[in-house]
Amino acid sequence: MKILVAEDNSVTATLMVGILTRQGYTVVLARNGLEALSLLSSDPDIQGVITDIMMPESSGLDLLRALQAHPTWRNLPTIVSSVRDDGETVAQAVALGCKEYILKPVRPARLIERVTKVFRPEKAVLMSSSEVISRYSLSLETYGRIAKNFALQINQAITLLQSWSINPTHVLPMDFIQMMEGATLLGADRLITALEESAPAPGSSPLNLFQVAKLEEELQLVRKALRTQIG
Repeated sequence: MKILVAEDNSVTATLMVGILTRQGYTVVLARNGLEALSLLSSDPDIQGVITDIMMPESSGLDLLRALQAHPTWRNLPTIVSSVRDDGETVAQAVALGCKEYILKPVRPARLIERVTKVFRPEKAVLMSSSEVISRYSLSLETYGRIAKNFALQINQAITLLQSWSINPTHVLPMDFIQMMEGATLLGADRLITALEESAPAPGSSPLNLFQVAKLEEELQLVRKALRTQIG
């Protein structure tokens, strides 16, 4: 797999190329967003993008905007690697399609973990109603009742996350176990992954703004899929 890395710091770029190359990836480098777009235009084999935010001439956010505006490039999985961790920048990156946000300095294990996660095949947002009914031998009525109850949980979780994002000083009062059960039953594989990565462990650090934004994004996708299935 070929990955484009947009990074103006030569030390960081060299580190990332070494890490990714040892994992079997082919890497092409750009020093800013404009160079990255030029490389994408000339090399159709690029299958993923890792970009810094603060770069000369054209920033990482500029690059993400250009990717989103392009009919083909908008489907490229993207990772942001930056020293900036303010809520506004993170929110902009997520809104522009960023799949993961890695804080610098880059740690090899974290980079490999995130690259493996983002550049693997996409999981399902939600299993079709017919598959769920067949797998668990449900009646259509029972499926509808389960799906509607899960939709209520999704709505409540989104409200909680949005409220927490405004005032992230208190513990997030979200029932991750109950949400996981519903996601597993209805085959919401992407949401399951997001919940596993966000569920707080005893004594662990609280969720950060990026984790909350990504979890809300997955919940919104499931809500949309549920509305399509149950109206």
